[in-house]
Amino acid sequence: MSSDLKTTPPQCVNGDLQKHWRTTHACIADGPVVPQQLIGGTPLIDLSRFSVNPKVKIYGKCEYLNPSGSIKDRIAREILTRAIENGELKKGMTVVAATSGNTGSAIAMACALRGFQYIVITNKKTSKEKIDSMRAYGGEVIVAPCGVPANHPDHYQNVEATMCAKNPNYYSVNQYNNPYNADAYEKTLGPEIWSQTKGEVTHFVAGGSTGGTITGTGRYLKSVDPTIKIVLADPKGSCLWDHFVNDVPEDQLKPGSWEVEGVGKDSIPGNFDSTVVDGAVQGDDQSSFRMVRMVAESSGILLGGSSGLNLHSARVLSGNIEEGTIVTVLCDSGIKYLSKIYNQQWLDERKLDAPLKDVSEYPLYWKNGCADPSEEDENDNLWSRDDDEKELRFLEEMSTHMVEFHRNSIRATEPVSQYNTPDNLHKEFAEMGFALDLDAKNEPASIELLTRGLNAVVNSSVRSAHPMFMNQLYGGVDPVALAGEWASSCLNNNVHTFEVAPILTEIERATLAKVASLWLGKAEDGSVPAHDGLFVPGGSIANLYSMILARERAIPGSKRTGMPANYVGFCGEQSHYSHMKCAHMIGLGMDNMIKVACDESGAILPSALEKAIAVAKADGKIPFYLGTTAGTTVLGAFDPYEELADICSKDNIWMHIDGAWGGAVILSNKHKGLMKGADRADSFCWNPHKMLGLPLQCSLVLAKVPGSFMAANSYKADYLFQPDKNNSHADLGDRTIQCGRKSDALKLWLAWKYRGDAGWEELIDHCFALTKFVEQEVENDTTGAFVLATPAQCCNVGFWYVPPRLRPFNKEKATPEQFLELSKVAPKLKDRMQRKGDAMIGFQPVPALNLPNFFRLVLPNARHNSERKLRALLKRMDALGADL
Repeated sequence: MSSDLKTTPPQCVNGDLQKHWRTTHACIADGPVVPQQLIGGTPLIDLSRFSVNPKVKIYGKCEYLNPSGSIKDRIAREILTRAIENGELKKGMTVVAATSGNTGSAIAMACALRGFQYIVITNKKTSKEKIDSMRAYGGEVIVAPCGVPANHPDHYQNVEATMCAKNPNYYSVNQYNNPYNADAYEKTLGPEIWSQTKGEVTHFVAGGSTGGTITGTGRYLKSVDPTIKIVLADPKGSCLWDHFVNDVPEDQLKPGSWEVEGVGKDSIPGNFDSTVVDGAVQGDDQSSFRMVRMVAESSGILLGGSSGLNLHSARVLSGNIEEGTIVTVLCDSGIKYLSKIYNQQWLDERKLDAPLKDVSEYPLYWKNGCADPSEEDENDNLWSRDDDEKELRFLEEMSTHMVEFHRNSIRATEPVSQYNTPDNLHKEFAEMGFALDLDAKNEPASIELLTRGLNAVVNSSVRSAHPMFMNQLYGGVDPVALAGEWASSCLNNNVHTFEVAPILTEIERATLAKVASLWLGKAEDGSVPAHDGLFVPGGSIANLYSMILARERAIPGSKRTGMPANYVGFCGEQSHYSHMKCAHMIGLGMDNMIKVACDESGAILPSALEKAIAVAKADGKIPFYLGTTAGTTVLGAFDPYEELADICSKDNIWMHIDGAWGGAVILSNKHKGLMKGADRADSFCWNPHKMLGLPLQCSLVLAKVPGSFMAANSYKADYLFQPDKNNSHADLGDRTIQCGRKSDALKLWLAWKYRGDAGWEELIDHCFALTKFVEQEVENDTTGAFVLATPAQCCNVGFWYVPPRLRPFNKEKATPEQFLELSKVAPKLKDRMQRKGDAMIGFQPVPALNLPNFFRLVLPNARHNSERKLRALLKRMDALGADL
């Protein structure tokens, strides 16, 4: 052994060790873990000292660190989990597995964790240590003869097959042919190698016992980079070499003998996919055992013989390529072979202790054209593969960062916001070398600067998922829905035609049908009620769609001829301001959107609507639209839909419900009574990004009559909506006013699948309960610090904070001077809370009800809020405002 193999300890390949969230979360777990979490995620160790080429790195994946001591824990978990999920393995059954050793221990461990009995069949070649470990988990071990032909009934694989054929209560692991085997490595080992090498892996070396490791890992690595070479490490005597290299048919293979356990095969396993493999190295017992003893003596790591075969093959490969990064697997621990390969007497008796030969003396085979990446592969893209990988690693790191940002937000470990001004932000970013302005000669930023810049953007942003963010009618973000948002952005499918967004189109239809059923109720036969609808970019646009639909019904063809004069629409004086903006957008004009008086709760007065209609008709106007609200923005009012629908029906007025905020009550049996009569409306919109906490934006609008949106908006652009293409009837795009649309339905659909109706109902009821709690805390306050301004109707509660100098304050008896003085308090107290980063709560006046500035505390998506937190907030507000 050369002395240079003993000089430096092996290095763990984990990137730099700066004190940074990425490093921390890569190296430790968040608290205790369950046993299954110990499987996988093994480190890479730098074994480049064994490379014969200084330009070639060799890394070993430390699979011996898995809980049962080998790489096979990965397949044991996958096989049993999938079998249970698919109903193949049921409670009370016994798991039966044929194994050369490690799979037996892994299956035994997996059965112990899941409460299954097991029977493991191995052969006499298996070490005593491995046989003992199989028994240690409490099951049965059968030791079959070794050296028998693959088709012999006593061959350990055939024993498993026979036992399971005779007993239907046995589940056959069948690891050599079970596709879950390769799937396990494709899901876990491949992605880990890619991530840990930061995409720099050029060659992957693995043995082929079941074929699962090399096939599954190879599949994944080639899916992300087709130029990566997959190399089979095979011991002399194994059939795989002759089959792969010499094209010997399976029925003509003649296996020899070899001592390395857990690698090589006397037949071709069903999981071995030779199309994934580019080349092969043939090793032998002597080189494999010498290799692991060298590692033990130079690096202090005891490895099994198959690890020696893999590492030796990587060494041979390093002498046959110009440069690169080779990754191989260190399959199991040498602790399992103390009686064999680490026993000098055992080695001497079998003449297996021999020095390594020159790498040129070991056979290396490449498929035609597989030795080196082609020039076409290397230079086919605008930017290099390294550039691509650099950007993808940036994306991967930032996604992890954003998860951490969300975790810190919901746990309230950071302030809800950092107070800043526009000038300070520009100054901060300029000093960082990452100016906010995009100047005329904008030079490319490095990934490092880009990372710092984006981190600064994140840190300078308001944490809307913080429990103390109660400023707007949205807050927080549902993690499952966020996964849907990220998937939607990654897919980047435009939901205008079925052919470019097939599944997303159908998901939108399914989600709209669900909401239509909640709004209108099921049809008499229990089916989804007739409806039409779309996901749209926000509640304001949803209201715009409702006006367009109303215009088309009142004036057919108006999308071509325009809006004639003398038409008027109506909305409540407490309705959303978008009704006015939409009036100007459809050509109606803001002056022709008439605001109707509301009662003291903020709901439209039916008598006021009747009067406004009568006045308009007397003036020669034609009423065509009424915008009602479910949960007004400030007061949270719900309009009286039954009475308003009766009025609208007399003049064929389109009645729309803006349920952007309060429409979520259709999910709650307890609170859906607030929407009584809503099914009589012609259209309805809802923003799940408000009460449910879905990522912005997630909004939808529905109408009762199928075909309404197409009639009102269709243009039939011939480059998109060809009638003679496949599935043209499924296109959604021509019914919109847009060309392109995001697949916003995906995030709601995915979260709904996870939470179910019951989960959403629980959230809505929780938001309402906390709102009522705040109202009661204010009403029951005996210090005079808080006075109720408006009662809680939806998840809004309005109150004044009264500093000591203005106490006691009586809303009914207050003078204009007192109201004026009180109106100055909310802005000043909010300023203090903002600068402190404590809480964000909106304030506003309602002049129509003679209410000066008051706090409007809203509780959308209050999953991370509680009575305790809200009571503490009120106490802090009193402390902060005591001297105002």
